[in-house]
Amino acid sequence: MPVIKVLTQEAFDLRLKMIEDSDLSAGRKLELNGNLHMRCRAASVNEQGKLLIPKELSEKAGIAAEDEVILAGRGAHFEVWNKANHARLMEIEDEDELGIF
Repeated sequence: MPVIKVLTQEAFDLRLKMIEDSDLSAGRKLELNGNLHMRCRAASVNEQGKLLIPKELSEKAGIAAEDEVILAGRGAHFEVWNKANHARLMEIEDEDELGIF
């Protein structure tokens, strides 16, 4: 399902290090590094405290300008969901195999 993942600079740098430290060929590392950079955009928070998301990314995630969104923490990153897709995700993930929820 379409979602926007928001990484800290530290989490982004960790992904770069994982690629660099891998046993992959130099060509594959270059490809993965390029894909990571191509898919990421720098984000900022405006003076009102709002996270600014490029229009192209919000459209891909099914989020319109006036939509209510869900912010979901996922450890080293958080995700921005439209409400309908998040509800579907919760139905899928509701199977609590470990009994922790």
